[in-house]
Amino acid sequence: MNAIIYYRVSTEDQAEKGVSLEQQKRACLDYARHHCIDVQEIFHDDGVSAKTTNRKGLQALLEHCAKNHKKTDCVIVYKIDRLSRNMNDYSSIDLMLKKLNIQLISTTENIDNSPTGKFIGHVMAANAQLDNDLKSERISSCMEEKLKQGVWVWKAPIGYVNGRDGSKKTIDVDPERAPHIKWVFEQFVKGVYTLEEIRQKANKRGLRTENGKEITAQTMSKIINRTFYHGVMYVESSGNYYPGTHKSIITEEIYYRCQEIIAQKNGKSTYKTKKEKSQDFPLRNFVHCTYCARPLTAAYSTGKSGKKYPFYRCYNKDCGKLKSVAKDKLEKAFVKNLVGLTPNESVLKAQKVIIMDLWKNRYKDIEKDRKASQAALERLEEEKKGLIGMKTRELISDADFKDSLDELSARIQKFHAKHSQLQHEEIDLDKVISIVFEQIKDLPTLWKKSDYDKKLLLQGLIFSEKPRYGKDGFGTPHVSLILAQNKGFGDDESSVVIPRRIELRFSG
Repeated sequence: MNAIIYYRVSTEDQAEKGVSLEQQKRACLDYARHHCIDVQEIFHDDGVSAKTTNRKGLQALLEHCAKNHKKTDCVIVYKIDRLSRNMNDYSSIDLMLKKLNIQLISTTENIDNSPTGKFIGHVMAANAQLDNDLKSERISSCMEEKLKQGVWVWKAPIGYVNGRDGSKKTIDVDPERAPHIKWVFEQFVKGVYTLEEIRQKANKRGLRTENGKEITAQTMSKIINRTFYHGVMYVESSGNYYPGTHKSIITEEIYYRCQEIIAQKNGKSTYKTKKEKSQDFPLRNFVHCTYCARPLTAAYSTGKSGKKYPFYRCYNKDCGKLKSVAKDKLEKAFVKNLVGLTPNESVLKAQKVIIMDLWKNRYKDIEKDRKASQAALERLEEEKKGLIGMKTRELISDADFKDSLDELSARIQKFHAKHSQLQHEEIDLDKVISIVFEQIKDLPTLWKKSDYDKKLLLQGLIFSEKPRYGKDGFGTPHVSLILAQNKGFGDDESSVVIPRRIELRFSG
């Protein structure tokens, strides 16, 4: 067999020290050697997160697989989360490799092409994403708390600079740009000049961005609409406002008088931006045409009366079999399709038993390894103390002491790296699974109530392959393993059985 190896670390510190990188590389090479596998290429990413697939090493790996799939039998990774920490990305990579007839191998996890092996792979990927999401949630909570305390946690806008008061980060008024910002508001509130005229005058006065460039029309629009300058912090992602502790450049009265002028000039508009229009079509580029397998596009069509009609259609001119489909018709068919995919109680109960069992076994092994690693560290530290004691009593030469200490320090560093990787956070998995399963009990309602971004995420988690739509509706879907078990659960061919050939069904 011929193999490709891939490994990754997420922080620059790990990449510089090289401990985790070398450990992963060595584990993959050892696996290949023990299984008589020839290693063709080695790809890696140093100090790069696995939240997305936009990684130089990973992209090179996928490109190599596509070009050399006839000569490649498998891809070896240390752990699934080294490849991806996003469930949707993992499914896409796994599907691509399967289509190329390339096996994915983890040196530390028992994944293969059997139903149980596939399920374990998805559980490991889901576990990695859960860990990522929990970390993101903690970071978001910390940022939220800082904002509630009136502290801006991002880069300071034009007119302010990021500073520091001891160990505390601050937002300070920029003595060079703040007077220009104040002048912009004071000129605009007079109602004499347009915003474009003020922009040109501000550039002539010397107002520049942090990079030394002139202020663009887009930047000027952001400045005049920013509440930060009168002491209020606005977070666009959440839509929340927070009173800031930073010093105001303008008064609240001037800011709102400027907003009144903008409203009067713009008037009330129902115009939708290109981005807003695209968000009206959550199934665009997701649902594919049954006849030509191309993704459906979407747009608004203007009728004779001037009314806008939303529709999906196949953009392939050579296909011609699937013309315009009304947005409501396609999305109602999609919701109806979700009804048939919604798992019942017995399926969810069985899946929960399997996940809990896998989780407990995994963490038992981690805890066992962690204790062994801790014991090894303690022994090495005692050995280090003994060596220092010998040097104090002059029982060992300087050269021998230095060589022995360097060797001991290297071993201690190695075990510290291993021990840090084995640290894990206790979570109430039973509660987490219950919350998730409660949501997927009614997939149609969950999808309909979700916003655009959540719909895209949900669609990616439900379908392992993009669904296809034709004149007869949606075809047989390829869905995630949990939902796939819903069909035929309890039949003779059900894959939900207790492992090790004990052919007993789970109760429920």
